Amino acid sequence: MEERWIKRYANRKMYDAENSRYVSLGDLAGIIRSGESIRVTDKSGKEDYTAQVLRQIIMEQSKQSDASTVSALHEWIRKGGSFLDQQWDEFTSGMEDWFRDRKARLLKGLSREDFEALQEKVEELEKKVKELES
Repeated sequence: MEERWIKRYANRKMYDAENSRYVSLGDLAGIIRSGESIRVTDKSGKEDYTAQVLRQIIMEQSKQSDASTVSALHEWIRKGGSFLDQQWDEFTSGMEDWFRDRKARLLKGLSREDFEALQEKVEELEKKVKELES
């Protein structure tokens, strides 16, 4: 999966190289929600700011959320990285189970051509999930 290149300037303004326009953290969150990945670098492309910008997006979104999110964030910090890893593993496992169940339901009564087309789409989705995991 190709990443959308975002240039970050010294004044912290960010520029979407693909669409030739400046973008905000909210714009970047929308890009990510739409399924795209981003890569944020300095204007030369040498220094990577992606993780820093992703953390900023998460922090901005948490400012807009309710008190239950604050308590969840406290809990995450108390439990450390292993808790987040466990939560991610449970999420991906649940998604895999859900996809298998949906696949089994859809396969009933499908023609061979329909099955092959569906199988290709499932493989594409599995690739995207693996890309997100890495």
